Amino acid sequence: MAPSHTHIFAAAALAAAMATGSAQAGGLEANGYNWDLLFDPATYAGKGTVTYVVIDQDVEFGGSTIATSANRIYYNYGFKADLLDNASCAVSVQNPFGSGTDRDAAYARGTRQSVRERITSTDLGLTCAYGFGVGPGVASIIGGISAQHLDYEATVALPFPGPVRTDDVSLDGMGFGWRAGLAYEMPEIALRVSAIYNAAIDYELSGNAFGAVLPAASATADVTTPQSVEIKAQMGIAPRWLALGGIKWVDWSVLDVLTVQNATSPIATTLGYEDGWTVTAGLGHAVTEDLTVLGSLTWDKGTSREDSSGVLEAGTQTDRWGVTLGGAYSIADNVELSGGVSYSLIDGGRNARGESWDRGSVFAVSGSLKASF
Repeated sequence: MAPSHTHIFAAAALAAAMATGSAQAGGLEANGYNWDLLFDPATYAGKGTVTYVVIDQDVEFGGSTIATSANRIYYNYGFKADLLDNASCAVSVQNPFGSGTDRDAAYARGTRQSVRERITSTDLGLTCAYGFGVGPGVASIIGGISAQHLDYEATVALPFPGPVRTDDVSLDGMGFGWRAGLAYEMPEIALRVSAIYNAAIDYELSGNAFGAVLPAASATADVTTPQSVEIKAQMGIAPRWLALGGIKWVDWSVLDVLTVQNATSPIATTLGYEDGWTVTAGLGHAVTEDLTVLGSLTWDKGTSREDSSGVLEAGTQTDRWGVTLGGAYSIADNVELSGGVSYSLIDGGRNARGESWDRGSVFAVSGSLKASF
């Protein structure tokens, strides 16, 4: 039997909502995890999403700008197939974690911070769901595994007198994780509630440090990307109208200090994170049979840890408030174009180093193409 219009509308609206809403959340989150393609009503569906993020938040010390955040590009690709009448699986490639910071070289040397720092990740995941009838709807058991690659690159200022001299550090490694969850759907009223737990992933990164100025040395670092729990819900509230929301907890407190060990000079980056929370709520509207639009609001709790006086201990991660506008349009019977824009305000603040920042902003634009059959 063909899926109902309300079910198609629900899937399209939720996909558009998530296109940019999670860009630049707390901690080191990039796109986060997104397994929504698993619920697509088509027998087979493939989707690709690219998001461009611009972060405007200058960090100052003594009246001078000493750090900025780099712009970045994230992607999410996936393919889903119904293997049986009540079982489906999705393969995905996405960027759950990422970060980019540039600092003034002289300031970085004086405070023993990196001049340039980049963290990128790629998650290759397989997620499956098995559904069975419960009351008027369908309940699903969800499980999956991931192979995740993490890459860390930094340019460090060497502690020598005179002009600032820099050297490079590069490490990477693989880790493996799993996820489990539950979902309940009632297509007739566009209802879906899902809860998914993503396990922490441990890494033993290895690579090289120095080589341009100091003698080259092998380098290692132990890193854990955090566990998380995400609950999402959506429901039709009137003809052609859909309400949706979500709440996510991420165990960012596992990331305190990142230490790169090497035979020449260990390099430590103090992160000082605490657990993060993200809350999203929105409305979608089917304007026509082919066009769906929606808007959503997001609050993301700052993840830099505060001391007893309310000053951040080390980082610059403060609360973020954002709005997302998105849409999905069927350009052919089985082809859908979707995307959106997101604008967020980041609270100002200061930390124990004496660094301060005014209110900043994050702008993200995203585009997706989905084919189903």
